[in-house]
Amino acid sequence: MHIHTKIICTIGPVSKSKEMLLKLIDAGMNVARINFSHGNHDEHRITINNIKEVRFEAKKPIAIMLDTKGPEIRVGKVKNDILHLEPKQKIRLVRSEIENDTDVPIHPFEVLDVLKPTQKILFDDGYIIAKVIEKEKDAVLVEIQNSGVLKSSKSINIPNVILPLPAVTEQDILDLIFGCENDIDIVAASFIRSADHVLEIKKILSEHTKADIPIIAKIESSEGVENFDEIADAADGIMIARGDLGVEVDLSLVPKLQKSMIAKCYEAAKPVVVATQMLESMINNPRPTRAEVSDVANAIYDSASCVMLSGESAVGKYPIETVEQMKKIVYQAEQDFDYKDFFYKESRIECEDVSSSVAIASVKTAYNCDAKAIFAITRTGFTTRLLTRLRPNIPIIALTKNEKKYHQLSFLWGVIPIHSEEWTIEREAFGVMSQYAMDSGFISFGDFVVLISSFPFDKRGITNLMLVESVGEVLIRGFKGHGNKVKGKIVKIIAVNGDSISKAKDKIIVISKCSESYLPLFEVAKAVILQNRDVDTISEKLALEHAQKLDLPLVIRAKHANDILLNDETVHLDPQKGLVFKVSEDELL
Repeated sequence: MHIHTKIICTIGPVSKSKEMLLKLIDAGMNVARINFSHGNHDEHRITINNIKEVRFEAKKPIAIMLDTKGPEIRVGKVKNDILHLEPKQKIRLVRSEIENDTDVPIHPFEVLDVLKPTQKILFDDGYIIAKVIEKEKDAVLVEIQNSGVLKSSKSINIPNVILPLPAVTEQDILDLIFGCENDIDIVAASFIRSADHVLEIKKILSEHTKADIPIIAKIESSEGVENFDEIADAADGIMIARGDLGVEVDLSLVPKLQKSMIAKCYEAAKPVVVATQMLESMINNPRPTRAEVSDVANAIYDSASCVMLSGESAVGKYPIETVEQMKKIVYQAEQDFDYKDFFYKESRIECEDVSSSVAIASVKTAYNCDAKAIFAITRTGFTTRLLTRLRPNIPIIALTKNEKKYHQLSFLWGVIPIHSEEWTIEREAFGVMSQYAMDSGFISFGDFVVLISSFPFDKRGITNLMLVESVGEVLIRGFKGHGNKVKGKIVKIIAVNGDSISKAKDKIIVISKCSESYLPLFEVAKAVILQNRDVDTISEKLALEHAQKLDLPLVIRAKHANDILLNDETVHLDPQKGLVFKVSEDELL
């Protein structure tokens, strides 16, 4: 079951072991997310190393995503780590960690300075609502609006207020440096509110020689929504973090914002992740709710690049089942998606650069010639990102020599990365991709594929070459006969004689005509290539009838077969396409 949309799994206590990571990969995980809001560097180092070991063992591209804690506002330590709250109860938000029954410390405490009477404060993802009553010298008095249980370290949101928070905290900087040292693949940057915040993180990565790490900006505040266009332009991708976003803005606006942000991302050729509470009930239950299934499916209909699991795969009871369920939902939704209609609408956009023009032309050509895959040779991932924007309904096979890029490409919609250094020219690269795609069942001999790359071959920063190739070296183009594909060695039968039966046994025989005397050869041959003329319908009819009776592979009207094919030559026969291909000796079945 192949899907185009990528699945991100948050790795936590229940999933960080090598055994569980392997199971997650087998279930469909493409990106392993580590949430730096929890745990310490020693724990994260072990998890990162485990992911690297299992992806090497599984021989699959898996990107490691570092999700920063960001400038969060959180409850400090409350008395006994838990505070029972009732409506109309008044509590003080304070700067210090003094533990008493009515004081709640918050971090960072500077946010107290911007609070004003009547403003709302939301605790624990909005499940507890409070209203500011009065400002004091070093505290703010608030009134609880509904009952709830407040625990230490729970989140605080203050909607519609511009807060004096930095782009990155001191802890974020330490975490980013740690990520650079441990060679993570992607950074998901929390609470991004402007393009400057993205640039600040890029600067940190660049200073530690990791400028090639893409930054996915998490939109989770009204300020982030307001500055979305500039953020999307500066970042390498977007994550719609609906948890905090649904607290910071009116909850009823989240679906509308989700659709709008996804649309803007694919217009800009930027990957976009839909995250938070997608299958949250599966933290405790083996099956999702109907609403959750619809939520995941609608993200696909909106054309999201990735869908993400949080607590479901980090602390849930059913992490493997959750990934499997998500993959099933994605698969079914993708079957309904009208990729061609989507492409023809999007391809009307005028392009001012060569690379985008070639990408559009390659997808259109693939549809027109019924190509089974698009091959992309990439060094930076730029070529593949342009292709994913157009959402072709065929695999995008991306070849790179860079192992890090190989794992990073697993994040992109529809891209199937290959890492190989065993090529130097275009023909060798095509061979590597063709063999992989055939072994994986994406294509077969005779299929057309579209290849895009740069020309000259080692030119960087532009995609200016498109080729249409058929897979395999076609020796003979005949007509559809009967049977399934087969590989074998050629024997040319010029005339039927005493040793013809022994020669034909388990071979692909080439004959120029078919009569009753040739039919015993059909009984022992592996396949038949009939080099009959168009007017020789008698030979053709007899050969077809006998091939169908024996279920024997047959190609008819194979012009010049006796001249081109050599005795003992290994070939691949595709009777449904009427094609004969040359294959190497080690490919012989």
